[in-house]
Amino acid sequence: MSVGINQAMAAPPPQKWKLDKSKTKVNFSVSYLKNSTVQGKFNEIDGDIRFDENNPQNTKVNFVVQTESLDTDLKARDYFIRRKELLNTKQYPTLKFVSSNINLASSRSGTLSGNFTALGQSKPLTVKVTLTDAVNSATNQPVLKFKATGQVNRHHYGVTAFPKIFGTNIPIVITGELVPDK
Repeated sequence: MSVGINQAMAAPPPQKWKLDKSKTKVNFSVSYLKNSTVQGKFNEIDGDIRFDENNPQNTKVNFVVQTESLDTDLKARDYFIRRKELLNTKQYPTLKFVSSNINLASSRSGTLSGNFTALGQSKPLTVKVTLTDAVNSATNQPVLKFKATGQVNRHHYGVTAFPKIFGTNIPIVITGELVPDK
């Protein structure tokens, strides 16, 4: 079995990759009541990531999160965060990121810049991205695992309510896999 894995890893990687939505997670954390942190995630993710390995400048990211899918493992808190003064999920059902530029420091790390839209406002956002070569154990096909980290200042999107309850800066961590685009 290790021979097959080594052969798959030795094969030249495909030039273009796409998002495997089933393996993608969007997590966040926010300072809560000044002395603790709330961890959360979004369960409904859509979009498209097309990474062009030979021409990284052609990489395109269009990523959408359904705000109603927010989950902090406490339904009452989720309901509170979805309210009009915070995430306002009824009026703004999505968060969206569309890339405009990728700057690779190496073939497997760099920054991705674009516009992040929340609550009807689009602002520039840059995230750090790392890629790791791997092999899917079920299919023996190559995959690229990715991790994107960034931070959103909620005040930039007009969310200033409850400053004594929630922190201003919200770290975001997105993990997932890219699969060959055939």
